[in-house]
Amino acid sequence: MKHSDTGRSGSSKSGRDDNPLLHSPKVPYKDIEDGSAGDTLRTGLSEYGMVYITDIPSYRPQDEISAIKAFFESSYDSKMEVATEKNNPVNKNILRGYGCCRDSRGELLEEVFNIGQYAERTITPDQVETTSEYKSREANVWPKDSPKFNFKDTIQNAFDVRFKLARLIVHQIASSLDYVELENKFDECEFSMLVIKKYLPRDAEDNVVHAESAGYQMLTESGQVLACPEHADTTITLLSTYTNSGLQGLYGGVWYDVPNVRNSLLLMAGSIIEELTDGKIKALRHRVLDIKTVRYAAPFFFNPSFNADVSKSMSGKTLSSASVSKTYGPWQVEQLHRDEPSLLSPTSLY
Repeated sequence: MKHSDTGRSGSSKSGRDDNPLLHSPKVPYKDIEDGSAGDTLRTGLSEYGMVYITDIPSYRPQDEISAIKAFFESSYDSKMEVATEKNNPVNKNILRGYGCCRDSRGELLEEVFNIGQYAERTITPDQVETTSEYKSREANVWPKDSPKFNFKDTIQNAFDVRFKLARLIVHQIASSLDYVELENKFDECEFSMLVIKKYLPRDAEDNVVHAESAGYQMLTESGQVLACPEHADTTITLLSTYTNSGLQGLYGGVWYDVPNVRNSLLLMAGSIIEELTDGKIKALRHRVLDIKTVRYAAPFFFNPSFNADVSKSMSGKTLSSASVSKTYGPWQVEQLHRDEPSLLSPTSLY
């Protein structure tokens, strides 16, 4: 999930041959699986805030993008059947499902579809302390598949591949830092989610809704329109851009294009991971340029458990999130309400 301040940072050198992000580590999945990648992950995230994971078994980006395009090209009525309550008040799903944002003329700016880890909800409201925690375990909803594509199986596989990989990555990082408590914070990870996104071309005035509701700056320092504002994610992100351009990362105070590495997932650390590790892992500030054509992406967010203590770092320093809550869940609820206007109203998770 996004976690951002409101200003603009750095200058831009997009397209330059001296792009330092070209040197971000490329780590084969087998090295993560056999436990030998911890130091490479740690040093790569410390230097660049990003690492490429390659040669991932069962990762099928071509199948994913075909299913994603077919779903977003399906009829309005079929998407409304799985839309969140904000987008279709007759539905009961709050967070999982379809959502969209429109410009002042009613034209689509962005479409999303969100799934989590639960095929069904296995708890009742009286088994948890808050409504928000109950809603964090919401079951997935799925559109009806057509003979042309198997959306559910393809996107469920996409989630499963990333979920397993993220657990292995957190274990490797925790081991490399000798910080076992980090891994323990991800026991339940209820708010973890895969969000498939379709960005449509936009003009500067189309972004007013985002700027006003979330305080984000939607222009670059040179005035170029952004499809996604400058921000750092929360904890652990695995991103597929399906070779689309537009993603930029901030390194040394300068914006660079993030290179595409075919058939890889881009691992990025977030702000809470940076704080929990006392800066040993760096959060990558990034943004997405409006490339004036349709752009698809699928970020997977691996988030701590709802009741995980995120108030202190590994050395005992107080985290900035502690001003909102000692535990992760209430803090994440505030972030989701701000960062996911396509899916949620300001009070959806309360």
